[in-house]
Amino acid sequence: MKKYLLNIIGLFSFLISINLDVNAQIIPDFTAHNENIVWESVFTDGSPGKVNRGIVDSDGNAIVLFMPENQSRIHKINGVSGDLIWSININNTVGFGVTEIYENSRCDYIISGGIGSTQERWVSRINGDNGETIWSQTYNSSGSSWMYDGVRMTIIGSDGFIYGAGFIGADEPGTIFVVYGGSAMLMKIDPATGNEIWTHTNTEVEYALSVVQASDDYLYYVSALYDGNLSLSKVNTNGEQQWINFIQNTEDVIPSDLTIDNSDILYFGGHTGRSGAGYPYDFTCIKMDTEANVDWIYHYANPRGYSLNYIRNELFGIKVNNQGVFLFGGSGDESNSYSETNPPYLSSDIWNGWVLQINPLGDIIRSDIYSHAGVNTATEYGVLINGGYVIFNDTDAFGDTEVGVMKIINSNINEVFGCTDGSALNFNSLATNDDGSCEYETQFEEGISVNLSVGWNMVGFSCENNINASLAIAPYEDNLIIMKNNLGSAYLPDWNFNGIGDLERGFGYQLKIYDSIIDFNLCNY
Repeated sequence: MKKYLLNIIGLFSFLISINLDVNAQIIPDFTAHNENIVWESVFTDGSPGKVNRGIVDSDGNAIVLFMPENQSRIHKINGVSGDLIWSININNTVGFGVTEIYENSRCDYIISGGIGSTQERWVSRINGDNGETIWSQTYNSSGSSWMYDGVRMTIIGSDGFIYGAGFIGADEPGTIFVVYGGSAMLMKIDPATGNEIWTHTNTEVEYALSVVQASDDYLYYVSALYDGNLSLSKVNTNGEQQWINFIQNTEDVIPSDLTIDNSDILYFGGHTGRSGAGYPYDFTCIKMDTEANVDWIYHYANPRGYSLNYIRNELFGIKVNNQGVFLFGGSGDESNSYSETNPPYLSSDIWNGWVLQINPLGDIIRSDIYSHAGVNTATEYGVLINGGYVIFNDTDAFGDTEVGVMKIINSNINEVFGCTDGSALNFNSLATNDDGSCEYETQFEEGISVNLSVGWNMVGFSCENNINASLAIAPYEDNLIIMKNNLGSAYLPDWNFNGIGDLERGFGYQLKIYDSIIDFNLCNY
């Protein structure tokens, strides 16, 4: 009983420590500035606009989607040189998401967002070779003219169909950021024609931010609720909801993105506000399984060492591979009352892109900040490539709200982070760098150890399985005169007589011994 009580007390103390630290910030010990950039490009021709998403396709080329007023613009960029391949404008639309669909040895792109003055859901397929439109579809929903819809992002499912996440009936148009007042929406689309196959709506929450597919083919999307906790919903490929689970202690998190690893572990990214003169935010990452059981929630801040009271750290994208989890966003200060410089970094009031690499335990592996031409730069999204990543930035370099893209290689492409200890339960034979994630079988001492005095003693038998009396007492046989059970049956080692048979879990036994015994335990056979 004492052992179990101590375990309960220990668990209670652990839970208290988690609660106390739930909003504590983890700060990098060191952050590199503009290191390992293979190429960077800033595109200033045409209308500027906020960068929303980007990808790197199967040919290694980068595609960035940004959003001037009443327009979606897409640049295709050479992945080797950073040069522009083609650029297209799609008028009367707001472009939120871009995804590759690879067919017939060609990379095409699925563009998603909203269209028209009432912002209906809109998805288009673009020919990857020349940027021409293959099909463009509008998906109307009933509602007032001030109720806005959108498809925030899409994925290509294991069945080859397009799955899009977004919202219906929200209260604000023209932004990829969270909007409220509507319903979360998931839809399935035919990639050949763009025809809608089904639409799933969830009125319990207001926005489906991002959707992923697990190895069991189920779809999982994370949702937002005004002044409420985030949630994870499970839906099958027929659009039937299996469940929705709300994630506790997340009501202050502004959600951005969701990713899934090869073991079906989910990582959610966003940023969380806290009190401070500059209305500061911290990167937030949540690790959970596909039942929404949370492993940990961590907050990260202040890559350049400035005041936590002012610096805003805003996360917009999250990706995972065998080298870790990568958080993409920006870090800077927007308060007129604060400005500091901490060399070699740029001034606190100059925004920098921030890429943070962590391991599956949430420990920091590497921290990097980036800027174009020493001016405001915020990373709006990032995509992983071999040995590094491509980041898509809003920047004031050579203009205002221009599009900046960087390719970074910061590790050996053969590096694999994981558990390198062959005795661990999760040993990874492919891992080249140990990331501290090794898990081991917990060894518990069976039974209860007690000290016995000369003469008669009473002991309880608490081993997991019943054991023959002669086997259980073997380590102490030379010191035992007699053992008796509650029926009076005896075990006499000097006479090689066992009238007890097996010792039974939960029963007590009398022992008479020649000399005292320290740490006597009937389970140490």
